[in-house]
Amino acid sequence: MNSVTPKIGLATIVSPFEVGAENAGKVLSQGAAALRATGLSVIHAPRPIDSDDEGIRVGREFAKQELDAICILYATYADDTFASSLLEQSGLPAILWGTNDYDTGSIAGVQQLSDILTEIGQYYRPVYGNLDDLRAVQEIVSLSRVSAAKRKIANSRIGVVGYPHIKGQTQAAFDEIELHRKLGARVVSVSMHQFVTTVSSIQDREVSPIWKKVSEGMGAVSVNEEQINEGVKTYLAMKRIVEERHLDAIALEDWNELIGLPNLGFALLNEEGIPAGCEADVHSTLTLYLLSLLTGKPAFHGELLGILEEEDALLVAHYGVGAPSLAEARSRISLQPDRSSHKGVSLVYQVKPGPVTIASLTGRRDSYRMLIAAGESVSAREVFHGGVVANVRFKVHWREFLRKAEGMSHHWMLGLGDVSQQLEEYCEMTGIKPVIT
Repeated sequence: MNSVTPKIGLATIVSPFEVGAENAGKVLSQGAAALRATGLSVIHAPRPIDSDDEGIRVGREFAKQELDAICILYATYADDTFASSLLEQSGLPAILWGTNDYDTGSIAGVQQLSDILTEIGQYYRPVYGNLDDLRAVQEIVSLSRVSAAKRKIANSRIGVVGYPHIKGQTQAAFDEIELHRKLGARVVSVSMHQFVTTVSSIQDREVSPIWKKVSEGMGAVSVNEEQINEGVKTYLAMKRIVEERHLDAIALEDWNELIGLPNLGFALLNEEGIPAGCEADVHSTLTLYLLSLLTGKPAFHGELLGILEEEDALLVAHYGVGAPSLAEARSRISLQPDRSSHKGVSLVYQVKPGPVTIASLTGRRDSYRMLIAAGESVSAREVFHGGVVANVRFKVHWREFLRKAEGMSHHWMLGLGDVSQQLEEYCEMTGIKPVIT
C-alpha cells in the first residue's frame, strides 16, 4: 500500500549573544530525538548554526540528502539570515519550530523569519511548543508527511489510457504541461490500441489463480465465466501496462464503450497501492494518489449521487471500483457484473463506518481548486444498487455543504480517516485554492 516515511533535515539556529546560547547543542540533540521517536527519518546538522556561512554550508549538505522538508529549530533569537541562507540552498518546505522558553527569544526568531519568507514567497509553517510538547511534535510530523507526499507526486508518472478526457465530461480536461509545472507529475499517454492488444494477450490459464484469490472470503458471487474472464484479463492488462511504463498511477477511458470491464482492475490496483481512476479523469487519479499517501490506505473514486434527508448525509457512490479493504469485511462484499453493461466484475458494498475525507481537484492554469471536507461514513438504507456506496455526514448541514461545493467536479474521492488539514496544507504548498467545508 502507498505510504510515506518523511525524511527531514533539522537545523538549530543560535546567536552567541542571546540567553540560552550555551544550551543550543543540547536543544539540537533533544529535538532530533523527539522527532525520531515518532518514526521520522531525521538528518540533523552537526552543530548549531550561528552564521550565514554555516547556514549556507548546511543548506548545501541538506540539498544532497533528498529531503522532503527542513525543520528550523530556534535555540535562541538570531539573525534571520542564518536560517534564510540555509533555506535558499534547497527551496524545500520549511517548518519553523519556536520553543516557549521566554528568556531565549526563540518564538521571536520564528516570527521574524516568517516575515522574510513571506516576502520572498518561500513556503513555511510555524510550529510553537517545547521539545517535549507532543502536540507540537505531531504537528511537525503531519507537515512532514504532506511534504513527503508532495515530493512523491512531483516525481510521479500518471498513465492515461485513451482520450485525454471522455466525451461529455469536459470538467476532466487537463493541461499536462500545466500539471507538470504546478504539481511536478508527468502524464504518460497510452493508446487504447495498446490497451486492447494487451488485454487480448492475456492467456486463459492466467485467470484461474487470480480469481481464486479475489473471490476467497467474499459474500455472494453472481458472475459467470465470461464476466470473470473479462474482469481478470482487464486487471492483468492494466497491471502489465503500469509495470512496463513504470507508472505510479493510471487513469482509463472506460465510460462508456468499456464500462464495467475494468471495474475489478480499478479495485485491485487501488488495493495494491497503485491509484487507478476511472473515466480518464487525471485530476481524480492524482487525488486518489494524494489521499492514499496521506492515509496509508486505498481511496475510492466516487460521485455525488444523492441526498439522504433523514441521515443529513450525502450519497457518494459509483460503480463497483472500490478497493476491498474499504468495506467493513470481505464477507460483506458481493461480486456482480456491472450494473449497466452487465460486463466484467464489480465489487458491491457500503464503505465501512468511521471518519472519512472527501477531496476533489478541478480547474486548470490559475483556477486549480480542491474541495476538502472531513465527514463520517454512516450506515444507511440501500438507495444505490450495484456499486460502492458511502453515506457521508459532514460537519455542516448538507445544504450548506452543497453551497460550498458549487463549481466543483462531480467526482469526489473518498479516503479513510480525517486528513483534511493535511490536504489544506498541500494546497498551500502547491498554490491550489482550497475550498473547505
